This record gives sequence, C-alpha cells and structure tokens, in this order.
Amino acid sequence: MNIKWFSKEPQSIATIYETNITLNTVASNHFKNMYATLIGYDKENDAVVIKAITKEEVTIGLYKDDELVPISIKPSYGRINSKNIINNINKYHPLDFTKKNYYKFLCEWNQEKRILRILMQKEVS
Repeated sequence: MNIKWFSKEPQSIATIYETNITLNTVASNHFKNMYATLIGYDKENDAVVIKAITKEEVTIGLYKDDELVPISIKPSYGRINSKNIINNINKYHPLDFTKKNYYKFLCEWNQEKRILRILMQKEVS
C-alpha cells in the first residue's frame, strides 16, 4: 500500500490581484508586529520576496522611505496595496489579469532573514 499522509500544518498562500497582494493568515502572521515591507523579485528562483521591516530599522535609517511598502494586517489576512508593485512583478513574471482576476502561489518563510518568498513557478488552486 502506497499512502501519502496529510499534514495538519496549514499552507502559506499569497494571492496576487491586479492592485494588491493578499496573504492568508499563515503568511500574514509573520508580519503582525512589523512596520512595513521591502518588496523585490528573485529572478534566479522566480520568486517575489517580501522582507519584514521593524519600526526600529526605519527609525535608525536603514531604509529609505521610498523603498518601504506598507502592509495592513487584519485578523484573517494581510494586504499590500500597490498597483506599482504588481506592474513591477509583471516585468519579471507576466500575469494576465484580462484572463484571470487573481493568481495564487505557495509561500515560504525564512525566519533568520525575515523574508517571505512567493514561489511563482507553480500556481495553486
């Protein structure tokens, strides 16, 4: 018998819309006590990278204000509203919003670097 047992561990999911990135509860929990984010794209690994930034890091001037992207955290999701960020993602990983309203991808969290990686290689349903 070849059985695949299921894990109780919930998956971290990001949904990309034309104007925002919405994180499910599992993904957004990493940003609960954070002040803002930095968002970039890892071309080599085809992943959107979201770095959690603390208020202290901003206060001591580690990052410029024009680099920071706000994130709003609600009880059941987190959201980054920025059409500009979505346009930048489209330069590296085209998403056709005339065909679909949204795209869902798995995420992975790196605690040491405080980075959430949205794995763009394979869409999930």
